[in-house]
This record gives sequence, C-alpha cells and structure tokens, in this order.
Amino acid sequence: MKIPFDKLTFPGTEFEELFDELKFSGKLVKVDLKMAKCEAKITGNLKHYCDRCGKNINLALDEEVSLFLSNGTYKDHENELSDTIEFYDGEIDIDEIFQSEIESYKSDYFYCDECKILEGE
Repeated sequence: MKIPFDKLTFPGTEFEELFDELKFSGKLVKVDLKMAKCEAKITGNLKHYCDRCGKNINLALDEEVSLFLSNGTYKDHENELSDTIEFYDGEIDIDEIFQSEIESYKSDYFYCDECKILEGE
C-alpha cells in the first residue's frame, strides 16, 4: 500500500496491512510539508528458527513502531540521530516500512525452549 505525502492530514491517516499471521496498523500524521510521523504496532505470530539449533519456532510479536518519514532527503539540523526513512517518489510505502521492521526484529537472537534451558534463561 502506498500513501501520497500530499494526502496526509494533520489529524492523521490510519492504515492497516496484513502479512501471513502479522498485522501492521497505525497512523501517519503530517508534521510539515516534507515530514510525517508513523505511530504503529506490529502484532501476531512470526515463523522463525532457533539461532542455536535451527528448530522452527513461532515468535509472538507485540511491537510498537515510531518513525519519521521524509519526502526526499532528510537533513538533521539538530545533530540528533532519529529513526527516519526517506522516500523519493512522493509516496509512503507501508509495505516497505512493514518489511523493514520485520527484518530488523528478526536480526536479534531467538532460542527455542530447549535451548533457553541450556543457556540458563
């Protein structure tokens, strides 16, 4: 799903995307002409694997997402590091944000119940 920056409003534009057993829903709020804020949540189950033994596991997600979205190049004038995604075609790609957040989540280490016992968790 793509939402044009021009169509965003100050009260906010709500969205919801489903992928397998995951739901990504939230609101896009226009901050200024070239910037929007995404306040969202990812919930559901994600199929993954144990990073120790390779066994298939399910991860229960209930993750908050808070990002800034820039229409074009983002210039950090206050020298603060922020979570900002740049889009260059005048549209916000919700699917791209969703997939990026899932891949970021999966980059952590996850263990099955048996391996957690071996690790002493």
